[in-house]
Amino acid sequence: MANCTRCNLCDKPGTFAEATDVAQVPCNVRRFQHELFTVWRCTNCASLHSKEDAELARYYRDYPLQQQQLDPVLRVAYGNRLRLLKKRGLSRTSSMLDFGCGSGTFVEFLRQHGYGRVSGYDAYVEKYADSSLLSQRFDIVVSYDVVEHADDPRACLAVLGRLLDVGGLLVIGTPNADHVSLKQLTAPELHQPYHRHVLSERALTDIVTDYGFEAEHVYRRLYIDSLYPALNTRFVWEYSDALGGLLDPLLEPPRPSVVLRSPKLLFYALFGYFFPTRGNILISFRKQRAA
Repeated sequence: MANCTRCNLCDKPGTFAEATDVAQVPCNVRRFQHELFTVWRCTNCASLHSKEDAELARYYRDYPLQQQQLDPVLRVAYGNRLRLLKKRGLSRTSSMLDFGCGSGTFVEFLRQHGYGRVSGYDAYVEKYADSSLLSQRFDIVVSYDVVEHADDPRACLAVLGRLLDVGGLLVIGTPNADHVSLKQLTAPELHQPYHRHVLSERALTDIVTDYGFEAEHVYRRLYIDSLYPALNTRFVWEYSDALGGLLDPLLEPPRPSVVLRSPKLLFYALFGYFFPTRGNILISFRKQRAA
């Protein structure tokens, strides 16, 4: 894989050479925090690209998010996901695929709640690497925090489109480049070098529309947002920033002393839901025609 110096998302691709919004972004995983990566913004579609090639197997080894467990915090977040899916038509008889399901915690959560026709696929997790699922058709396909990790987002989205018949529902959750600033180097949505391409809302919508879909609903919050104290995106990102902008502390035992010493963190722990971040987007698409 070569360096990315030309946008691979839009019809009038910008290039690294002409980019005016460029930054050297540190990795936000503790093990690699001293490594820097060049991120640049396409002058046409405003999507963000990680310029350098990276030996991703090295970075995904012992990846913190692979340690996630279905704990009470995640159950609250997944409850939010489930409510949104039910509004879009998910029922207990729906067939659904979680594409890029990771350790499968959301699949497990849904099955525990009576959704017996839910499957998970993830090429990098042995338990969920059954590629025969990719030749099937589903009523609903969801893909959370996946497309930004793909070297070729168009190819990834094309695969998702083929998993649905006309009338099927595709739900994509991903960072939104429109609201990710390269001046804030610790922005979690940058997440270098794991996030290869962070799409703008326009780029994502244009690509999926090209594959025969129509945008049905846009939700501009991250699914972890809730009214429970400290369970909101604003607090989580501020807490991470207070600990050096690293991902690891979010998956480690909480450090109450850090919060208690900070009036800002205390405020956001209680009221952060009302001050949502804008760096993520969840779009529901309905398949209108075969691509």
